[in-house]
Amino acid sequence: MDPLRPRQRHQPVRRRLPGELGTTDFLSGLLEATRARLPTELQALHVRQEGSLVKLFADDPQIHFELWLHRGRERAELGLHFETRDPQRNQRLLEYIAADLPFLKTVLGNGLEAEPWDKGWTRVYLTRPLTRLDAAAQAELPIAFGDLVETLEPFRREALDATPDPNP
Repeated sequence: MDPLRPRQRHQPVRRRLPGELGTTDFLSGLLEATRARLPTELQALHVRQEGSLVKLFADDPQIHFELWLHRGRERAELGLHFETRDPQRNQRLLEYIAADLPFLKTVLGNGLEAEPWDKGWTRVYLTRPLTRLDAAAQAELPIAFGDLVETLEPFRREALDATPDPNP
């Protein structure tokens, strides 16, 4: 190593602790447990797993339920995302659901938020603490995610009916 050259700092390597699962295995088990909790008609939702997140969607993958692991922040985000290419439509879909936010907070908890997000996208979401990818978290998160999907799905369908895509 050249003593005149500043030492480069590397991101710390996150090592798994005993009993922790890898991200892929954790999310696969979480998805399986979530789908088992859902009513039969919602078990047919399509699934997409991408890195540290999973998406459940009906017809349009740009409008989906998402569970995203934020390992550095020690939390998981569970939400309904509107990520179409039309920011105005995303906003209208959000506003439709946000009109029922007081009711939804009584069902899903006061931590539920509805907000514009990145790239003209919008989301209705809540977060849960997540310190380890272990069996306990893999058992708890599907309960919260399943409740969120089951509760928000009728609102998602109504919002889509009320705000049709201008460019089908």
